[in-house]
Amino acid sequence: YCKLNSSDDNDDGKWLDDLRDYLMTFARGIQFAITPHTVFMLVLTILATLVCAKGILDFSFDTSMSIVAVGTVFPLVFSVQASFQRREKALSELAGLKSTIFSIYLMFKTWDKHGNGKPAAELKELFNKLIEDIVSYLRSSPSSDSAHVVYDGFSALALKMNEFGPLAGYSKPGEGGMSRLQMYLRDVMNYFENVRAVRDTETPVGLRLFCFALIHFSPILLAPYWNHFCEAQSHTEVPGQYGCESGYFVACFYVLINLTLYKVQTELEDPFDGDGKDDIKWDLWRAQLDSMAAYGPDGPAERARRADQPYQQRDAAKSR
Repeated sequence: YCKLNSSDDNDDGKWLDDLRDYLMTFARGIQFAITPHTVFMLVLTILATLVCAKGILDFSFDTSMSIVAVGTVFPLVFSVQASFQRREKALSELAGLKSTIFSIYLMFKTWDKHGNGKPAAELKELFNKLIEDIVSYLRSSPSSDSAHVVYDGFSALALKMNEFGPLAGYSKPGEGGMSRLQMYLRDVMNYFENVRAVRDTETPVGLRLFCFALIHFSPILLAPYWNHFCEAQSHTEVPGQYGCESGYFVACFYVLINLTLYKVQTELEDPFDGDGKDDIKWDLWRAQLDSMAAYGPDGPAERARRADQPYQQRDAAKSR
């Protein structure tokens, strides 16, 4: 009996947690869609529809709503898709960059003939600076030319690889596994250049300008149609002197859809700045790279030590 009551309590608690999650998701969706920009356009559209109503200008016309909807929504969806593909391309290249950095670090850590871990520790410091320079460059304005700092880091990495050869048991720069290290250096630079190409380019500018003009002018230019809508679509509804409920509803819904899609596109346009919810999570990306020292032959012991170490000491160690 006690077990049954405990199971019922767990089910009730799970149901309440799910309901709370759904309500929070709904609230976040409303908060995302309703912005000062959206409210301004809604008010402007309502005023334009009111001015064209029967009691003021008495101006209305009929048109094909399907043509209007496709002509406005399709370019916006295309822009969203293009921005999304840019972000996915950047994430894919950053994943390749991170995996190559891990590979180089593990080679330094496991190929060291002396086994003192000094080459890997020095390489980690070099990588920390290189990563900070890469993130700073990608988050800067596309017009800034600070990539030379990143390439200085690549040059330092090449020198460090050359110095590591004798410590790994190789007397020549391209001998044995050292050629693989040189290929990894090329891969790191290749991944960076691919991410840089995404950062330095944009989705079609003409399409974005067209969408911006269209979603701001079309709701106002269609104000006469919003007044005609209730008479054309619902024969039981008699148009009032100052418009009808269905006309205002369709106008507001049209504005809400267009501006929400436009906001999604603008937030996806620059996935590097870290301001949007769909942008690259730089803190997480750097934290994953910062855990390089916890991998390798002594990885389990190092991870156990980090788990027992207080967060304050870990932060202090990072700052040093």
